[in-house]
Amino acid sequence: MLYIPPTNPNHYVSSIVALNIISPKNTGDWHSAAALSQNSYPLEFYLYGENQSKNTHHLLGQQGIIDGTQRLNDMGYYPENTPVWIADHPRACVDYLYYAVLKTGSIGRVMLDEWFPNDEDKQSVYALINALEPNLTDDERENLQLWKRKNPIMSS
Repeated sequence: MLYIPPTNPNHYVSSIVALNIISPKNTGDWHSAAALSQNSYPLEFYLYGENQSKNTHHLLGQQGIIDGTQRLNDMGYYPENTPVWIADHPRACVDYLYYAVLKTGSIGRVMLDEWFPNDEDKQSVYALINALEPNLTDDERENLQLWKRKNPIMSS
């Protein structure tokens, strides 16, 4: 099992690791065993929040940060440090999007269709994007516009 240090709503699990924790909406990634296996990712890759190298609180506050302990238990994981605060799938996607795409310009790194099967689920991601967009830099906003063209809400 991937090591999860003590978490709280200001210091939580996000990105690909959170996207691999099963959600009741059947969204997210499908590599759960690999993403949650020991040493699969360094802590700085999946821990977000205050005093972390990755922090989107200045853009989204605690929106979408939930107690994910039961979800992990349902998958057969019983972390030592509980509760385990995680980003729900929309927040995990936006957290990942912010660092992997908006800050780098690598538009193809986060593909909405891969993790959100229907338009309603995609809309939940876009709601968070709409909340953070006014606070982006010009470069980040430009990267977001390019990403949005490749990742529309409407299925084709």
